[in-house]
Amino acid sequence: MNKEVAVVLVTFNRLELLKKSINSVLSQTTPVKKIFIINNHSTDGTENYLKGYQNDNRFKVINLKENLGGAGGFSAGLKAAYGDGPYDYYWIMDDDTLPEPDALKNLLKVELSAGVLASNVLWRDTDEVSIMNIPDPDNKWTAKSLDDLYRISSSSFVSMLISNKAIEICGLPIKEFFIWGDDKEYSNRIIKKLDGYFVPKSIVRHQTKTNTGVDIINEPNKGRINRYFYAERNELYIAKRDGLKATIKNELSFLSLIIKICIRKSNFKLKKLKTIIKGHFAGWFFKPKVEQVTQKEK
Repeated sequence: MNKEVAVVLVTFNRLELLKKSINSVLSQTTPVKKIFIINNHSTDGTENYLKGYQNDNRFKVINLKENLGGAGGFSAGLKAAYGDGPYDYYWIMDDDTLPEPDALKNLLKVELSAGVLASNVLWRDTDEVSIMNIPDPDNKWTAKSLDDLYRISSSSFVSMLISNKAIEICGLPIKEFFIWGDDKEYSNRIIKKLDGYFVPKSIVRHQTKTNTGVDIINEPNKGRINRYFYAERNELYIAKRDGLKATIKNELSFLSLIIKICIRKSNFKLKKLKTIIKGHFAGWFFKPKVEQVTQKEK
């Protein structure tokens, strides 16, 4: 029986990449049922371009009135797609994600009642793994399973396939995260209830300018430093959710980060220190609620 898949694609001011991403989805050897495009209040002509899809029943375009960040965009997109369903699966991706033609086919080959399936994310047109999108392995289970699947504890929104049951049980991503950590929290929340697997044969290509992770110590762009507020706040939220041991580990990592910023050669040290301290403080009082959603019977 063919599985029905809805794509949730979030975009912000990257129209040319969005066009390529849409074409990559439409070029899948296993067709998707519907593509939900969430325009995060882009100002580069994206909204006007997407008007060309308004009469195409394969698409549903949602233009947000403000930029809600990746977290808000994916939350809005999954809410809309789930409400339009039920679909068997929801394929989540950013606008700079270019799936190989058989990426979805290889995800759907997995005959498991998993909550999360993560693709193999490579950097651009190389064989290098995209550093920021490496799934976290399940430390309790490190052996390789059948069909080259690996159990994971979390993954990124750069090609994540989740089941309808996952949303039914676990709700939506936390929109208040805004950016960074929303995919880790959401995928881990699902995997705690259901299984999660990394699927190496499902290849997508992440079109980032550089192949680096989230690293405030070596961040050269002063304009990006404020983003690390969300990284620090959200990491502490996840640690608190996971209990005392995780919280203590997070506190030690935070102190280590402060020391590293102080002693290593780095630009904008004072701004970096202020940003992470502010984010960490906010994390102690950050208590967003998980939004649950219902689905109409059809």
